Amino acid sequence: TLLGTALAAALLVGALALRRPAAIPVALALLATPYVAVLAFEQESLDARAPVAAALLFLVAELAYWSLDVRGPLADEPGTYLRRVSLLALLVLGTIVGGSAILALVAEVRAVGTAFDVLGAVAALGALALLAFAARRRTG
Repeated sequence: TLLGTALAAALLVGALALRRPAAIPVALALLATPYVAVLAFEQESLDARAPVAAALLFLVAELAYWSLDVRGPLADEPGTYLRRVSLLALLVLGTIVGGSAILALVAEVRAVGTAFDVLGAVAALGALALLAFAARRRTG
């Protein structure tokens, strides 16, 4: 896992140094891979760390894209950084609170069956599609 994390960090640093925003989602996927691999081998049903992991990945992505924006030709207005940091902090907190609420709901419902597995897979694919769409709009 340490090798994968080092590779992801190197890719992220390279993407930022070379100003290649398309490599940021790849670096994030590599950062998430060790966590996903650990989840594949755990037998526990729910991982309470998932909302924090999601919030941290979101934070890394936003800071990476922001660092590319800052190096652009346009200067920001005074106070923009404070507003952006405040919004980012609220979004990260919202990710943790929202993810924790969803985990609590899932722990209560405990629905089992193929239909729910398919629904979960479709929701995961939808989330990935939204991320890809957002990344494409940002680079386009």
